[in-house]
Amino acid sequence: MPSELHEAQNIHAIRWMKKQGFSVVASNIRTTGSREIIDAIGFRDSCSIVIESKVSRSDFLADKKKPERQDGAKALGTYRFYICPVGLIKPDEVLARGWGLLYSDGKKVVEEFKPKGNRWPRADYDHPSIADWIPFQHQVNEEAERSMLFSLCRRLVSNKPIIN
Repeated sequence: MPSELHEAQNIHAIRWMKKQGFSVVASNIRTTGSREIIDAIGFRDSCSIVIESKVSRSDFLADKKKPERQDGAKALGTYRFYICPVGLIKPDEVLARGWGLLYSDGKKVVEEFKPKGNRWPRADYDHPSIADWIPFQHQVNEEAERSMLFSLCRRLVSNKPIIN
């Protein structure tokens, strides 16, 4: 069962995604087509984002070994981030893998490592103005994302929560 800190970070992640323009968000959700339980996921018209909440070094190191975390692996999230207490994960530990890094610091989220601005372009958009975004983009498992969106819709029409 996730700790209170883990759940608080998920709430921070959801709020941060909404500020970034991701209007469809969910937390602690799993779906067919993916073996992952997603801490926080968001969708907007052009892309998706996954934020993994980490509260310990051992959890972070174990997470790095998952098949979905390997270079080139198709998984959920055009953009992928970690959120953790300040200093738990260092930027150089996520830089080479194209992950962003957010720190939860009390009631605020510190953007430690992310692309500049708030454009969130789709992965196949090719324009010089998005050069800073390309290293953060990942191959998406589109089937799993469709399944996730369907699962979210099914929960909503059944009056089940999508933010736990």
